[in-house]
Parts: sequence; C-alpha cells; structure tokens
Amino acid sequence: MSMNVINFQDANCAHCYKCLRNCDVKAIRIKNGQAQIVRDLCIYCGHCMEICPQQAKTFDSDLDYVKHMLKHGEKLVVSLDSSYSGLIQSNCPGKVVDALYQLGFSDVRETAEGAAYVTREYVRILNEGRMENIITTQCPSIVYLVEKHYPMLIPCLAPVVSPMIAHGRLIKKEMGQHTKVVYIGPCVAKKMEAEADRATMGAVDAVIEFNELEKWLEEEGIDLNKCEERAFSNPDPKINRLYTISTGLLRAVDACGAKSKYTYMTVSTIQGCRELLHSMKRGYLHGVFVELKLCSGGCVNGPGVNKRRGFRFKALMNIENSTSMEPCPLPDDMDEKELTRSYTPKQVVEKMPSEEEIRAILKTIGKSNSDTEFNCGACGYMSCREKAIAIYQGKAEAAMCLIRSYENARSQASVVLENIPSIVLIVDHEFRILEFNKKAEEVFGTTRREAIRNYLFDYIDTAEFEEVYNTHEPKFHLKKKWPYYNMTVLETIVYVENSDRILAVIEDVTAEETREEKQMEQKLNSIRMAQAVIDKQMMTAQKIAELLGETTAETKATLTQLRDYVLEDE
Repeated sequence: MSMNVINFQDANCAHCYKCLRNCDVKAIRIKNGQAQIVRDLCIYCGHCMEICPQQAKTFDSDLDYVKHMLKHGEKLVVSLDSSYSGLIQSNCPGKVVDALYQLGFSDVRETAEGAAYVTREYVRILNEGRMENIITTQCPSIVYLVEKHYPMLIPCLAPVVSPMIAHGRLIKKEMGQHTKVVYIGPCVAKKMEAEADRATMGAVDAVIEFNELEKWLEEEGIDLNKCEERAFSNPDPKINRLYTISTGLLRAVDACGAKSKYTYMTVSTIQGCRELLHSMKRGYLHGVFVELKLCSGGCVNGPGVNKRRGFRFKALMNIENSTSMEPCPLPDDMDEKELTRSYTPKQVVEKMPSEEEIRAILKTIGKSNSDTEFNCGACGYMSCREKAIAIYQGKAEAAMCLIRSYENARSQASVVLENIPSIVLIVDHEFRILEFNKKAEEVFGTTRREAIRNYLFDYIDTAEFEEVYNTHEPKFHLKKKWPYYNMTVLETIVYVENSDRILAVIEDVTAEETREEKQMEQKLNSIRMAQAVIDKQMMTAQKIAELLGETTAETKATLTQLRDYVLEDE
C-alpha cells in the first residue's frame, strides 16, 4: 500500500496531541511538534480526521478524478451505500438517485446488491463449520487491524470480500470491465480497500464520501427536494440493506437460512473490537461468529458523515423502517472464486528498548522515579513508560510531556518573577490577586500565599486599575505616591484581553526621587548663596555710591567757593 488516504497539513498542527490520544493503534508520529501518519500501523479508520480541532487532517479525495472522468464521457456507475438513507438530506431516497443522474452518472445501484452475494458466502461458511472462530470482514479497517496488529488471527478472518468489492465486480462483470465504478459512502478506509489493497483493488475505481457528495450537489445547484423520484437499477436487496448498521450482517445470514453451531456476537468501536481480538488471541473464545464494526453503531456513524447534524439515529430508523426483512433471491451469476479474498500479515515488529534505556529516557523527561510518573495520558500515551518507549522508537518527543512543559514554563516564570526588581501583580476582574512576586512580598509585608486570598484594594488604591479595566487603555510610567508605604512608584498597568485580567509592573523610584530632591535642594542652596552674594554686592555698591555722592558734593562746593573768591579778587 503505497498511497496515503489521510494527509496532515503541518501548518495547522498545534501541539495538542488530540489525534494521538484518540488513536488506539498509535499510528501517529510526532516530529518537530507536527503529527505524521505511520502508515505501517494505520488502519485508516479516519477518527483522527473527525476529532482534529485544527482540521489539519484531510481526506485524499477522488472527487476531481470522478469529475474528470465524467467530463471526458466515461461510463460511470454509482455503488451507493445503504447508509445514505437519513445521512443525505432528502425527503425520498428516489430523489438521491435522480440527483446522481443529474451529476452525469450512467447508472445508480445500491451496494446492498453486492451484500446479498456476500451473505450467501457467509451462510455457506457457517454451514460448513470448518473455522474455529469467524470474524466478518465487511469493514476494511477491521481487516487492517487484524493484518497489522493481530496477524495471528488471520485464519479467523472469513475469506470473503466486502459488499463494496462484490458489487464492483458484479457491475464490471455485467456491464464490461471498461465500466468505472464509483462507491459513495461514509467510510475513509474504503478508498484503501478499493485502490491500494492488492487483494481487492480493481473492483472499484473511485471512492467519494457523503460529505463530498453534498458539497458537490451544492456546487452544481442541485436541490434534492426538487429532484424527481427515480428507482435504483438493481433488484430490491431486501434484508441486505441492514449491513450498514450494527447486527445487520447477523440478521441477514440468519434470515437467509444459516444453520450453524456458532454463537453470534456483534461488537463495535475500536476499543471493543481490540478487546475482543485480544480475548480471541489469548484463546478465551471458541465457536463464535463475530460481526466487528469499527465505528460505533455501524457505517451510519462513519467518518465521512457530518456528525454535527445528528443524523445517525435518523438513518438507523430509516433503514430499519424501509428494509424488507426477507432474504433476497439471487441469480447464480457470481461464483465462490469471485467472492473470495486472501489476507497478508503486515505486522511491524518495532525494536524495544532495554529497561536501562527506558529509565534513562524517563530521566531526560524529568521522571527520575515512580513518584514523578503521573501517567496522565495528555501526551497521547497511557503511561510515561509507554511514552518513553515511543521516544526510543522515534514516534514521540520529550517536549510532548505537558506536565513537564508546564513545570518548566512555571519554573522559568518563577525565576523571572523572583528576580525582577519591580513589583509584579496580576488581578482578575474583581481585583482578586492572582500573581504576587517576591518584591511585592517585601513591599507589602506579606506572603504570596496570603496575598492571593485577598484583593488588591486591601493593599493599595485601585483607581487607576479600575480605569484601565473599564477603558482597556494602558497606563505607562504613571508616577504615584504611596504615603502608607513611604514610597514613590512608577505604575505600568495594562489590560490582558485574552484572559480578562490586569497586569501591573510597579517600579520603586523612592531612592531616585529622594536623590532628585537632594539634588534640587543643593541647587536651591546654591541659588540662595549666589543671591546673598549678589545682594551684598548691591548693598556695597549702594554705600560706595552714597559716599562718592557726598564727597563729590563737598568738592563741588569747595571748588565753587574757590572760584568765587578768585573772581572777587580780580
């Protein structure tokens, strides 16, 4: 199998590991923080596509290929899975048929037509009673689960093709090998079965999901409710329509006259299927005919269905109510060889680390002893030990440990908070203290443990904080006096929108303020001294002026008298 049905978009993968947590066969590798498919382990169930919150997993679509074939006049026949009833929004199944003809398909038939032949093969195998246990194989993901993870149980897989493959071979046999068969259904793994599995490829040429079909109809402006009612080309497959729901296969073989010694069982969900396979592997089960379905409730709950609509139960009721519970008479136009398939063990035996190597890896991720192995499962592995083994095998990274990442981030944040020389405060919308660093402890004379039980207004005036919270406008380097603490501070207060909190970094500038005051006092003293000198100089000048004025007046009087005396003598 060289192709890959599910693709990951690296740009959208966000270190959440949700896909890995939900992958029971751990077919996902994390490399440089990005999720990658491990094809040797993947069973193509498509569950990682469903649960990815970033929609980073995509289905390798055949839709463009189908459109291309239609455009070039190819003869395309639809094999429509019975789960369409209720999953595709329509008042009448016949309108879906008409819509498919409008898209350009030459013929529209039900996959359940092929299921009728498969039922006949199961009845034959059951009546022969040669197999110790029989695992039904209509679900390709179950086949890959056994081939890759439980290869010792391959002899228990019924050597029968799925209804899709049987139907594809029937259509090509009747209409010519040049006919192109397009399967439309809810399953991702069907693409692998149709196009990449050597035991089954060639019967179906393309696979389209229901989600893709609905988008296609919307693009073409085809309203199902305005379509005509048209019948399928195939005869009524009757009870074989039930294959798409749980217990459907068992009811079909029972209605078709299977007389066997086997105990019938139905199991769905990957967890349930793995548990049963494990029990069978250990030899706990004998003489059972097991219908395994990987999707809970059957194909009506497959990954190619819009789960948000909740149509699963509607589809279940529609199928139950519209299906005849009678067996379907079959023409003898397909022999046992055409309905038989083989299986190949594909298990990958991964190298396992020694106990010493496991302990060394655990130590590198901060798990020095059993007390630090929390086994939280956040990374996707059930235990720290299992994660260490995955690291050894190149499927995981040390950074995936969320607890360790949190502790490291918390530790680094603590180092910053402990060593920053400013007060750092974080408060919520009620001004309850959430963060309180060492400098704050020193200034406010309390411990962080005690402070986070209190409110900010228990310590300081919160007027500026309230203004920032209400306006969302930050305040930078706002100088404030804290008389109670005999401090002058510069407050930087910002609103953190994502968490609806207030962050404040408050710098103690008391010493700087005191130094500036002293410098100002010194300047004022210098000015006062200079002014005193100036004043004294002015007084001295004034006195000199007064003395000079008196002397000048006396000299003038004397000289005047002398002049007058001289003039009188003459």
